[in-house]
Amino acid sequence: MKETKPSMGPGGDIAGKEFWEEWWKRTRLPAPLDPERRGLKNYVVRRFHHTFEQIFAGYDTSSMELVEVGCAQSAYLPYFAKQFGFKVSGIDRSEMGCDRARMILEREGVKGEVYCTDFFSVPAQLIGRFDMLIAFGVVEHFEQTAEALRAMAKLLKPGGRMFNYIPNFAGVLGEYQKLLDRVMYDAHVPLSREELVSAHRDAALEIESCDYLLPICLEVINVERWPRNLFHWFTIRSHTAISRAVWWVDDHIVRLPQNRWTSPLIYCVARKPPV
Repeated sequence: MKETKPSMGPGGDIAGKEFWEEWWKRTRLPAPLDPERRGLKNYVVRRFHHTFEQIFAGYDTSSMELVEVGCAQSAYLPYFAKQFGFKVSGIDRSEMGCDRARMILEREGVKGEVYCTDFFSVPAQLIGRFDMLIAFGVVEHFEQTAEALRAMAKLLKPGGRMFNYIPNFAGVLGEYQKLLDRVMYDAHVPLSREELVSAHRDAALEIESCDYLLPICLEVINVERWPRNLFHWFTIRSHTAISRAVWWVDDHIVRLPQNRWTSPLIYCVARKPPV
């Protein structure tokens, strides 16, 4: 397979638009997110839902507008609309990714706007419009993390809140990703929890919480660029088996700690200061 080299973009974007266009060509539309569905296959969705229930507790989300930055092929836009009543919008610079996000909204009967634009240069009508901003795995692709966060924050109303998560690549999982696919690893800036907090503060955002998410999930390790051979199959199945064994213990026996060594994700909730 021909390697897609990261190309620098706004804010020190080390992945680049071409990287994502190639990515969306290789992936299928995700299934709808249903936090009520039981079973280990839906464990991650349930854990995410529990986290969002805590974040939104005490807020009348049915009267709020939410924007997802990096919404390409997003199953989360209809999820936030259905589960919490948000009026949803999305932003992404990949035309293919935006088209797929619209297809998912239509598939699930949810109204929402998807804007195909770079979040560093959004249309004026989006500035200061949103109560909540969500970004899944976006800021770690920018060398100037705080600059990317400042650009995102422009979309928020004064007092608006932001949720970011990134892969926990500053330690063991990052070294493992580097071993399995260096090009994929090099499309990320490996940030620790402390560095993620610092970047939000440098962007003049007030930290509400920042922590690890899930005890383990080896499925965050990406080998989708590999040839589809026996070794690829074995690696995927091994990652799944190990992760689900841990999830079963976490779900049925004892709640396992979320930690810097094995947790796959770090999330941060921050607020834009009121005027």
